Amino acid sequence: MTTRVRTLLTQIGSFILAGVLLYAALRGVDLSEIGTALKESDYTWLIPLIGIVLLSHWLRAWRWRILLEALPEETSEKPRRTISTGATFNSVMIGYMVNYAAPRLGEVARTANLATREKLQFSSVLGTVVVERILDMIVLLIALVSIPILFLDHLSGLNALFIAPLVERLGHISVLTLLGLTTCTGALVFVTYRHLVRRESALQRFWLNRIQPVMLSFRTGVFTLLRTRRRLALTVSTCAMWFCYLLMAYLPLEILGMVSRYDLSLLDAWGIMVMGSLGIVVPSPGGTGSYHYITRETLTLLFGVDPTPATTYAILTHGAQLILYVATGFI
Repeated sequence: MTTRVRTLLTQIGSFILAGVLLYAALRGVDLSEIGTALKESDYTWLIPLIGIVLLSHWLRAWRWRILLEALPEETSEKPRRTISTGATFNSVMIGYMVNYAAPRLGEVARTANLATREKLQFSSVLGTVVVERILDMIVLLIALVSIPILFLDHLSGLNALFIAPLVERLGHISVLTLLGLTTCTGALVFVTYRHLVRRESALQRFWLNRIQPVMLSFRTGVFTLLRTRRRLALTVSTCAMWFCYLLMAYLPLEILGMVSRYDLSLLDAWGIMVMGSLGIVVPSPGGTGSYHYITRETLTLLFGVDPTPATTYAILTHGAQLILYVATGFI
């Protein structure tokens, strides 16, 4: 099977997954009621919401630029020109647009776009993107740890949403299966390593001539986190960006009138944002389906919101971002 066929099958699978999860999110909901709720919403909050969304991505572009500035000069004769935040912002938005058509390829697209425009090594730039995602994963993990602490009075909802399904799935996996998978993985790693260290191995030549130079360049990009002297700016941009994400989760609650109806607060929006972020991690196009499903379940199980307004919230937040990202990325 060729790489192109595998990529195509992966993309088809992601769209099927999105369709299944979207069906699960919309099941049992009257679509006409969703339409009515959207028509009766207070859209005075929409302008500041759009501004906050764009600001969050401008902050991401600024943080990415800080990492890119820490890349070493490729040649001493020709110093690298200064990269503007506008250039990184353009590439970031192009990446978000591509993610809606091909999950996970958005990171590759924004890397390729910036590397081509700024004449940088693709693998080095990709390394800085990986650093970016590592920073986000650290924040997300901290946020996930905070959920049981901040929402102790919602433990039954958390159990229904996470613990019970996990226990049920693990119950079907025997100890012997886990042991066998671990042994096979270890054996595969060992055999691969033995082939790589043999001197006259074709695999070793392929590694030394093709893979290793790319990995070294990639490592250069990853090490920008250690090389940069602007760690305070990285911290500030990351915190400010996630605060924008919090407001992006809260303002749609105001638009739909859910704050007063269900007594939801900024703290509750934190929980909605964190759980919704897990939906974006799932490899579906732009989080389609996965975001809708987990956001609906979070609102209904944790905060007692009725299924229809919960689904309306998921459709509004995801749809508004889709339109904004595609339009901005296209421009």
